[in-house]
Amino acid sequence: MKRVLCSILILSLFFCGCSIKEEKTPLADSNAYVKGVWFTYSEIDSMLSSNDFKKEFKNAVSNLSMLKIIDAFIHIRAFGDSLYKSDYFPLCEKVEKYDFDVFEYMIENCHNAGIRVHAWINPYRIRLANTDTSSLPQSGTVYNWLNDEDIENDNNICISNGIYLNPASAQSRRLVIDGVREAALNYNIDGIHFDDYFYPTTDIEFDKSSYEQYVAENSSPLSLEFWRRANVNALISGCYTAIKFIDKEIIFSISPAASVGKNYSEYYADVSAWVTAGCVDWIIPQIYFGFEYPVKEYCFEELLAIWKNTIASYDTRLIIGLAAYKVGTTQEPDNTEWCKYDDILFRQSEICQNDNTVSGHVFFSYSSLFSNKKANERARKLLQE
Repeated sequence: MKRVLCSILILSLFFCGCSIKEEKTPLADSNAYVKGVWFTYSEIDSMLSSNDFKKEFKNAVSNLSMLKIIDAFIHIRAFGDSLYKSDYFPLCEKVEKYDFDVFEYMIENCHNAGIRVHAWINPYRIRLANTDTSSLPQSGTVYNWLNDEDIENDNNICISNGIYLNPASAQSRRLVIDGVREAALNYNIDGIHFDDYFYPTTDIEFDKSSYEQYVAENSSPLSLEFWRRANVNALISGCYTAIKFIDKEIIFSISPAASVGKNYSEYYADVSAWVTAGCVDWIIPQIYFGFEYPVKEYCFEELLAIWKNTIASYDTRLIIGLAAYKVGTTQEPDNTEWCKYDDILFRQSEICQNDNTVSGHVFFSYSSLFSNKKANERARKLLQE
């Protein structure tokens, strides 16, 4: 009887959306305008490789405060690894030499400065442009799947110009959700964040065996495209449920690519479905384009209008990703505009702040925003005014 009552209680908590974590005092008003920055894995690796990581990160926090940035998106899992000791993913190589919890240190320093921390995860990517499975860390779940005696486990992985978790695999989804749950339970984070890496290809060979099995088991199967979107949707829904069960105050955010259509047709990321279902708190599209981009539909204000229409009438907050990395770029076709004007980021942030349907902006990424190059310094000075 006790076991039955316990099960009923757990289910009631789950469906009522109650938290199993003590509520925390928010660092910022939940309705406040968001100003954020992404810390990429390469930027974190650079700090970890320095002679004094703690000093480097404290300096970074000071820089954020200077620009009144209140949200830091910290890359904790870029390639199936982990910035902290995990039960599911191998520890990042650069972290191994440290005798303290690097991620905990980052969280504490950000929180002391009134900055929220979002744990940034690439859900599926294990290796990019590398298909050598023997090079995978032996302490990780993925390595174990590929090297145990259970042949069925191999189907949890897809190999196509890289190594990826199979979005169609229930075990792979469970691994991602377990990783999300672990971070939310063990650390005082303010958010979980996914970027735009969902399906890495439209190639029908990528997950051919999984789709063929699905078709064989269903009398009215979905087309390949709709089936792939359904797989991603299942992951997003599962992550949202896990996060809110642990702590309803933790923000679940996703940063899709700039084009709504491309997300849908090429990455199988159905943003409209996520927003309609209410399983994401913030959408942060990567509008990494200026005002004079030669392809008109990719100009900043054109893309902004499309995203505003996509999010309209729903509770999901729209926050815009801005391209600090393009300041002073010499790469075509952006170089003409971004070398000519110092104030592109300033103008874009002003547009966002003056639009009551936009809830914030986030800069990609930290090293570009705080670069010592003259163009970046000029752009940063405008943002301080």
